[in-house]
Amino acid sequence: MSEEEIDFVILWVDGNDEVHKQQRRSYLPDDLILSASDAEQSIGANRFIQHNELRFCLRSIKCHAPWYRKIWLVTDRQMPPFLDSALLHQDRITIVDHKEIFRGKEVHLPTFNTRAIASQLNKISDLSNKFIYGNDDFMLASKTTPSFFFDDDIPKIWGDWFPISTDNTNTLFQQGMINAKRLIDNNDERYIHISHGFQPLTTTIINALKSLHPEEFENNLSYRFRHRSQFLLESLVNHYCHYKLNAPVLGSEPMIHFSFELCRVGDENKINFLFELLASGKRKMFCINEYHSLVSRLPIVEYHLQNLCGPKLLSEK
Repeated sequence: MSEEEIDFVILWVDGNDEVHKQQRRSYLPDDLILSASDAEQSIGANRFIQHNELRFCLRSIKCHAPWYRKIWLVTDRQMPPFLDSALLHQDRITIVDHKEIFRGKEVHLPTFNTRAIASQLNKISDLSNKFIYGNDDFMLASKTTPSFFFDDDIPKIWGDWFPISTDNTNTLFQQGMINAKRLIDNNDERYIHISHGFQPLTTTIINALKSLHPEEFENNLSYRFRHRSQFLLESLVNHYCHYKLNAPVLGSEPMIHFSFELCRVGDENKINFLFELLASGKRKMFCINEYHSLVSRLPIVEYHLQNLCGPKLLSEK
């Protein structure tokens, strides 16, 4: 396998499926106590709703990163309804089931926790050393090259320095980054707040981190839903690359984040302005945190995405 080969790994689940809904309900612990904010980021139903935004994610990769070797779609015994399984090879897409990457760790399945799943991505058979990790609500907006994601074999860090709050106001998402930072460096009272976009990783670095922090990785697997004691794998890699490999923190300017609030109540003029910014090529990637809320309010969003993300896949029905 050439060192220049780069894969994409995308996590996806159809949370609308009744079987999946029932599983989630049945595995909720009786004694689970969460704040309203933590509940929304951990067990909230909106986290699992899918509105086929994955199709724009996949289109954008094929259109704007045509140099990829494979797209690994990691899921739980499911198949996106808009894809033809017999034609996936034409788009270099391979479905990977949770049971494949949790081999030997089946006790932790089923899981509804991206932090647990991400901790096992290096177990994908035939995964390239360099790969780019994302969720189904991440999309590319314009042409990219491998150098946008990697400096030789070191992942680039698209993020910003944030202070660590001492008043317990960190969100569940922020706490996952803070936990990651403290595993690498426990002195500096700031952390790298990752960009809400595709994250470059390497299996070499993940394997090294697993050797250094086996108990913390096992803890990541042990929660079926997001928990404050867990770390974000991509954040752990970011902090390792900065503190141990001298990788610079490059900022989040290439990224636009359509937050939950922006999707639910954001002004239409602002939404259109952000899409115009993406169309201009001044931003490279974006995340739509709650696609179904945004597109139901503003149907023009789908028109923007059709223009931004490229043509239909060969495997689309």
